[in-house]
Amino acid sequence: MSTVRLLGHPVAHSLSPAMHDAAFAALALPHRYVAVDVAPSALREAIASLRADDVLGANVTIPYKESVLRLLDEVADEARAIGAVNTVVRRGSTLAGDNTDGVGLFAAATEARAWPRNARVLVLGAGGAARACVRVLLRDNDVLVANRGAERAARLVREIEAGGRRARRAEWPRDTRALRALRVDAVVNASPLGMAGEDPLAGIELPALVLDIVPTAEVTPLVMRARGNQNVHVMDGLAMLLHQAARSFELWTGLPAPLEVMRAALPRPV
Repeated sequence: MSTVRLLGHPVAHSLSPAMHDAAFAALALPHRYVAVDVAPSALREAIASLRADDVLGANVTIPYKESVLRLLDEVADEARAIGAVNTVVRRGSTLAGDNTDGVGLFAAATEARAWPRNARVLVLGAGGAARACVRVLLRDNDVLVANRGAERAARLVREIEAGGRRARRAEWPRDTRALRALRVDAVVNASPLGMAGEDPLAGIELPALVLDIVPTAEVTPLVMRARGNQNVHVMDGLAMLLHQAARSFELWTGLPAPLEVMRAALPRPV
């Protein structure tokens, strides 16, 4: 039996183990998926342990998607352009990093008929997932980035480009007037806000399109509020979790992911 590990801090809330274990079982693969809470001081050791013969690879989540790059032997071009890794594949003694977040966002939003095109999109957050979202969104859209820490947002817009396009930094909107002033058509919540029941745009009138990438067992307040507005189209974070996971599964196993099996393992319909 081989394992795939989820490395992050914290990880106890993760919905990924049930989803991947269901996929392994459906294809009769002798693997299991294990969530490992890794303290910052132990990250180097945790990555080194992936070289063991009984490990297929790993997912990497908050807060290590960016810092893990320097600990790997190889990094795919797209992951390097994003500046973040969420998937590690062991190839013999070599650890190769990739990023499936952008693929996951595009697939999930397309399935939900919520992919923006020729729109102005505000991305909330500037971490590893936000970087992937910005890069894939830039291919079709004008992108603004708002983060609670201005320095991290400035670094993202300086480093990420796609097709000659770059995002621009914006202030986090504090009220409806501020959001309207940005003249955005869509908002993507790529921040952690929502994991603990927060609404990153609480009290603010929403634009016509809302994509929330926060994957929680219960519907996030932002998604719930968007769904309650007949003028707002919404993508749930579980959809992105599903599609990025399917691509990671394919990288580890070389097999097509049993998408509907993985979907059924989620705690609610998506």
